[in-house]
Amino acid sequence: MTECTFIIIGATGDLSKRMLLPAIYKLVANGKLENFAIVGAALSESTATEILERAKPFLKDIDKNIWQRLVERTVYQQLDVTNFEEFQTLKNVIKTIEQQFNLKNRLVYCATAAYFFCNITENLGKSGILQRTKEKPWHRIVYEKPFGHDLASAHKINTCITRYVDENQVFRIDHYLTKELVANIALLRFTNIIFEPLWNNAYIDQVHITLSETLGLEGRGRYYDKYGVLKDVIQNHALQLLALTAMEPPQQLTGDYIRERKAEILKKIIPDDGILGQYSGYNNEKDILPDSQTATFTLLRLFVDTPRWKGVPFYIKAGKRLDKKLTSITIKFREIYCPLEEGQDCPCNYLTIQISPHPSFCLELNIKPLGIAQNVHPVKMDFSYLNSFGPKTPAAYEILLEQIIQGEQAVSVRSDEIEYAWDVIERIEKMKLPFYTYEQKSNGPKEMETFLNKYQTRWRS
Repeated sequence: MTECTFIIIGATGDLSKRMLLPAIYKLVANGKLENFAIVGAALSESTATEILERAKPFLKDIDKNIWQRLVERTVYQQLDVTNFEEFQTLKNVIKTIEQQFNLKNRLVYCATAAYFFCNITENLGKSGILQRTKEKPWHRIVYEKPFGHDLASAHKINTCITRYVDENQVFRIDHYLTKELVANIALLRFTNIIFEPLWNNAYIDQVHITLSETLGLEGRGRYYDKYGVLKDVIQNHALQLLALTAMEPPQQLTGDYIRERKAEILKKIIPDDGILGQYSGYNNEKDILPDSQTATFTLLRLFVDTPRWKGVPFYIKAGKRLDKKLTSITIKFREIYCPLEEGQDCPCNYLTIQISPHPSFCLELNIKPLGIAQNVHPVKMDFSYLNSFGPKTPAAYEILLEQIIQGEQAVSVRSDEIEYAWDVIERIEKMKLPFYTYEQKSNGPKEMETFLNKYQTRWRS
């Protein structure tokens, strides 16, 4: 039987109502979670009914019977995460509901700011809510990004965690890793013989990674102005996508086998060049200082110092208030000699993995069009998740919670991965990249074209 007590610290926040509680509901509705309880905790005065009601708008077609199960199995306890005595009270609340429903496994979800992680972990450990466990029953703890704000703070948090739990109990979450297409990047590479022999610098010319957003700050001004695009998106999402794309074959496509290979890549990344940008009107946003120089856009050029990728540039473009919402990875293969008429060009082959908004693969091949003329014409061979599997694919947090319950560590970023990624960001910051402004709903600063022309390339997404 699948059973678990969810202890959500920060239960009155956006993450809880938008993602966590809806995901738990769906796990129950889909029969993937048979026995459970929810213990919400936060600084605010609230009730179990109130935190559940706030989650209702983020669910469709609610089944009254399933919802009633959530109501009956949810409790709320006010909690100051810096107060040890309040954790003792929380422990008693947890024990009471666990005895009521015969529950033994515990999943603590830290839906709080990163600067509380040490306080929370220490008080959970000292109170006995979170204990070292090897197998069953298990205790696991989840930390949401951002994991620290620089290398020193991330290392401090990692050191604090190891005092109270083992690494196999810890899940540092990058929800991008639960998206179907991200999970399939490695599968695409390592289970198709037409790709793996070509996945190296002899056949790949360059790699483009896009993380483009049309939205702005959405009420997160105070947070975003401290982090900016490099710390908010590049340090976690973009570098994880790069590592999955570039990693060596793991012994198995699971857990620590994948994390070990990603860590090997992250410590070999060499930042080479780049530009930064800020959309016009950013300084007028709520909670933003009038003279803020926080970057909302970047275009980076990096290399991976391994024999497989020697000389292959990895370009990463990320930003807010751009012209389209898109997360994708595009592999540009090298040019090939064209055996047709003199002067004929053979377009390069491209493989594009679109992660959002429409999960899909697209492979561009060259063919001869109808007619006698010896022309080369690129055609796209598409695979769409929506067309093949329909719209009812599981949401990221539903997959995330299911895999954590199963103990699957591939959705978690290991401590050394976190620190290698922060080291990359600090090296980029030391480069003092040029800073430009750009218009909202554009594709970025106009200077982006000059930057790409310098390397005789065009952006491909």
